[in-house]
Amino acid sequence: MQLSNPKSVRRRILTILYERYLADPLEMLAPEDVLEDGTVHRNDLLANIHYLSDRGLVELMIGYNPPMFAAARITADGMDLVENRFEFNLRFPPALGELEETMAGVPVLMERLVAEADFSSLDGERRKCLLRDVEYLRDELARPVERWRRDVIETVCGWIDDHFKNTDEALPSMTELREAIWAEK
Repeated sequence: MQLSNPKSVRRRILTILYERYLADPLEMLAPEDVLEDGTVHRNDLLANIHYLSDRGLVELMIGYNPPMFAAARITADGMDLVENRFEFNLRFPPALGELEETMAGVPVLMERLVAEADFSSLDGERRKCLLRDVEYLRDELARPVERWRRDVIETVCGWIDDHFKNTDEALPSMTELREAIWAEK
C-alpha cells in the first residue's frame, strides 16, 4: 500500500530510518533503500525527506545530483521523536490500516482534556490535584499502546471523574477519550 498523505509519508520515512539506525547507527540509506518496501512513492520522497531535514529530524548527504540526496540518516532529535509515541502520533498521525490508527485521535483528545482541565472552575488544592491527575494520565498514554497499564489508566480516569462528582461541571473530552482508549482492546 503506497502512502499519499505527506504526514504518513514522513512518518514512514522516519520509521524506516529509525529501524535502520537501531540495526547500524553508522549506516546511511540511499533513496532506493527508503523506496524498497513500496510504501513511499519516488515522487513523494524528495519533498518530504527535505522537509524532515529542514526540521532537523534527518540528515542528508547531497551528492552530485541535487536535489536528490545520496544518503540519509535519522538524527538524535528524530530518534527522540519516534520514541515519544505521543508526540510522534500527534505530529505524524498513523496511516489508515495501521494498528495504531484507532489510537490516532488519543493525543488530540488528551490535549483537549488538558485544556478543559486548565479552564475548569475548580480552584485551590482541588485544581492542583486535577491538573496533576490529568498530567499523570497524559504521561501514561504517552507510552506505546502495548505498554499501557490499563488498570492505571482506568484508576486515573476515575480520579479525574471524582473531581466533578459533586458539581454540575465535567470534562467533555473524558467520555470521548475513554471510548478511544478502550476501542483498541
